[in-house]
Amino acid sequence: MSQSPSKPNETIQAQVERLTTEAKQLTSAGKDAQALDTYRRAAELMPGAPWLQHRTAELARKLKRYEVAARHYRRAGSAFIGAGFPKRALAPYRTAWGLYLAALPQNPTTFVALSLELAELQRALGFPADGKLAIVNANQALSSADCSERVPMVGEFAPRTNEKNEPGSPPESGVKPNTPHVERRILSRFVRR
Repeated sequence: MSQSPSKPNETIQAQVERLTTEAKQLTSAGKDAQALDTYRRAAELMPGAPWLQHRTAELARKLKRYEVAARHYRRAGSAFIGAGFPKRALAPYRTAWGLYLAALPQNPTTFVALSLELAELQRALGFPADGKLAIVNANQALSSADCSERVPMVGEFAPRTNEKNEPGSPPESGVKPNTPHVERRILSRFVRR
């Protein structure tokens, strides 16, 4: 396979296509490590291509290059959002989150930033409880790994001041409780007189 630099008048798109073709051939020949290097070069040329970032991440994970995989999963998530497909960003972000979690106490600052990105995405997609849970879980993991960094509870994720935060209680679901008189009417249906 050619390891030659780009041709003088070759567009970025043409370079990426050439590199991905080369990477596929390397993979077919069982040369996954060389294929990963080739995919990484292509991914650097086109960071906004979600499937290219994702393919690079998958191959890196297969080769147990977890830091490289996590970085490209995160880039894939960002690229999916940039391309207008935020729901597709959840899986790569969650996978990157899991890889960074497993690597703690390494890269705690990156883990905090990714946790905030994941939580914000979940909130934007209509899953605020999942976003809050991601922050809570991230902070528990950081604490367990003896890291001093914490993911801040901002905006909609911050605990309300009038609520009690009891240890072991589940995060706020966003469901509003019924008023007492409504609860009595509902309960009265089940109580025999």
